[in-house]
Amino acid sequence: MNAYQQIDNDFLLRFPQGLQDSQWQQLSKKHRSVYKVITLCQQGLTADVMQNAIASQQLAGITETCRQIISRCTTVSTFEKIAFRNYLNYRDVHLPFVQALYQLLHQFDEGNFHHFVEVLQLCQHDKNANPAKWPLVTAFLAYFDPEQHVCVKPTTIKKLAARLKVDIAYQAQPNPLTYQRVQGMVQNFRQYSTLAREENNIIAQAIMYCTL
Repeated sequence: MNAYQQIDNDFLLRFPQGLQDSQWQQLSKKHRSVYKVITLCQQGLTADVMQNAIASQQLAGITETCRQIISRCTTVSTFEKIAFRNYLNYRDVHLPFVQALYQLLHQFDEGNFHHFVEVLQLCQHDKNANPAKWPLVTAFLAYFDPEQHVCVKPTTIKKLAARLKVDIAYQAQPNPLTYQRVQGMVQNFRQYSTLAREENNIIAQAIMYCTL
């Protein structure tokens, strides 16, 4: 049994019936907003919707969708939610923000990841309007495409990486190297796990976190 398989074993010690266990189902009820957030992302941030908003510079619908997404994310702290709301109060960031988010979601690569973080730092002169933090940056990715992408909550993910003895090259500022290593760690777990193999990354991460 390797370290990834041990997670399954530890989860089943706590929840003997696996994902159908009544206690796990009770915990899941507390996070029903996850599915609402996924729907918001997948319906409100499609390529066509975002392209039309950028072309017409009618950005209010996109920014409001993003406010709702972040406000409902259980992975984003209250402080980070406030910082994002304050950030969007600066109307001059709306166009670069929507453009960078479009590239992040629909043309994902290292450069676009870096650029999105840079755009989220445009208002860092205001200490209360700097939302360029791991949970917020990765929330958009994870809830838009939970089959491929992951959420990064620094304290938890560092504990998980330590348990699995995975070097995630952690840095406080969101960066593509750390992100890709966390993504790989979660994908490896799904490969070895009987519980998470057919689930998306959000559920896979929830299973992993329950064993810490």
